[in-house]
Amino acid sequence: MTTLYEKGAGEKGWFGPTLTQIADEDQLGQILAYNENQARVLVGKSKDAKPTYYYYVFETAYQNGVIPNSLSGVIQKDRALAELVVIAPEQMEERMAFVNALEMSRSLDESGRVALYGIYFDTDKNTLRPDSLPTLQEIVKLLSANPQMKIHVVGHTDNQGTPDYNLDLSRRRAASVVRELTAKYGVAASRLNSFGCGLFAPVASNESEEGRAKNRRVELVKW
Repeated sequence: MTTLYEKGAGEKGWFGPTLTQIADEDQLGQILAYNENQARVLVGKSKDAKPTYYYYVFETAYQNGVIPNSLSGVIQKDRALAELVVIAPEQMEERMAFVNALEMSRSLDESGRVALYGIYFDTDKNTLRPDSLPTLQEIVKLLSANPQMKIHVVGHTDNQGTPDYNLDLSRRRAASVVRELTAKYGVAASRLNSFGCGLFAPVASNESEEGRAKNRRVELVKW
């Protein structure tokens, strides 16, 4: 594991609030002691091509009030309490995935385009996956709220594979989105067209998986 940040005992920094969710779930609120001098924090990542990130927080406990029955005999004064958060690449990508209709409209007004990461396809295919439904529905809301709006649906890929292959794949994927919006949701075909850029318009470096994930996207561009 590669260490990205480490706070040892006695060093400045208070990270008690990071335990808030666990405190609420396990009724620890009355027995947590946030001691800056004792707290330890470690942030690291694996050395894999698709790194997993680890966030470890160490605090101590003190008795203040009634200890929950589930923790009776377990929690004592100055007993160590730790929280380990593991973030995998798939979870990170999911967090940046959803853009609602209002956010799409705002981005289109400000920059003329919006990047969508919530439209998913089967690997190396232009078949839309079922988990694309929420984002597709938001596109429909966008167009319904703006009846004069016309948009280009533009497909983008990373650099894995040949340029010709990726260009064709991006075109087919963009066309699939247009077909879905017109055939299933009744959007007028005159308001949409499709285009594919392949790997030729990256928004991040293709040297890392994080960058390639950002480059694999569908964009809406104001027509």
